[in-house]
Amino acid sequence: MSISVGSNATSYLSYAGNAYGAGGTASKASPASTDTTDTPSSSSSTSVTLSDEAKAYLAKTAAESEPPSVATLTTQARAWFDQQYAALGTSSAMLDGQVAVDFSGQTRATLSVIADNANGQFSKDEVTAATRTLQSRFNDAMSPYVVIARHTGDYASLYAAASDYLDQAGSDEKATRAWNDQKQAVLDGLAEARASFGKAPVTGNDADPVRALLDKAPTQNSTTSDSSPDTLGANARAMLDAQAGRARDNGKDLVFTGGRQTGQQVDFTDFDNRTLAIMALNADASFSAQEASAAKTELNQRTRGTLVNAFGGGGIQANSLALLQQYQNMSPEERSVLGFTDDYANRIIANYRTASSIQNNLGSGGGLAAYLSA
Repeated sequence: MSISVGSNATSYLSYAGNAYGAGGTASKASPASTDTTDTPSSSSSTSVTLSDEAKAYLAKTAAESEPPSVATLTTQARAWFDQQYAALGTSSAMLDGQVAVDFSGQTRATLSVIADNANGQFSKDEVTAATRTLQSRFNDAMSPYVVIARHTGDYASLYAAASDYLDQAGSDEKATRAWNDQKQAVLDGLAEARASFGKAPVTGNDADPVRALLDKAPTQNSTTSDSSPDTLGANARAMLDAQAGRARDNGKDLVFTGGRQTGQQVDFTDFDNRTLAIMALNADASFSAQEASAAKTELNQRTRGTLVNAFGGGGIQANSLALLQQYQNMSPEERSVLGFTDDYANRIIANYRTASSIQNNLGSGGGLAAYLSA
């Protein structure tokens, strides 16, 4: 069943409001009945002796569960870089000032080891690329907090979230100078933000990752590639034509609606959301009405799915942050097709502010009556 979103984004907001309400009205489980009748205990202490083989297996399992050492991560990262260079036909992790390798499959611990380069196994460009990727991941995690801080003046919450993010690092990362410098800068920023509400702290510290994010020049977000709409549209046209060719090889037509009983159904698995949005907008009429409609339906369904996932039971504040992060990661084309405007973000922020105000008043001892009389 197709889901129409583009004509009215308020349906998503209504869904969000209902989900917030549902989250606070979950019924409590009834206490289980308790039988107070005395019953004799049938348990007795038992001594178990493990065989040498069992002890060895448990020791091996415990060792495998330990996080990899710095030396192991260094060796693995060095081999990974060499494989990347061979596959890409290049010899550097940076090209024209941009990261030229795909770090998406690398863990935060691995990136930290490369950026720290304690064993001297990485080039300057590799260290720069890893450092930039760490900052990029930090920026993605903090983006919804930035939106809220700029709308509410609550920069202390932004710095507190940054401190929590840093605390999630492993022990090896926490031992690096970069982590300690960032942690101290964030704590200094947090103290300044608490002392001066309504404006971002000016820490004057180059290690402050929050300040670096706030000072970052506006660019396309991470989900919006540098490719032009024309390029993405042409790629989509070619991909559809290829599917249609394969369908004809099988004696079938490529179809775009689930109601067709015959034909080969279009597969949008390899189409990202921005490409689907460009197809739905169909500004240059490269796609048929059926193709544009099918792309819009697919985008609607994906968006609805991510909206549902945003409500993970973490409360209104956590849900609001998840929704804002989703909105920030949308390309302009996606927002246009789905009908998401700045009003969508403003209404989410209003929900966040209400929940935050209630929590602060209750937490300060004022109680609900104090909040209602405020």
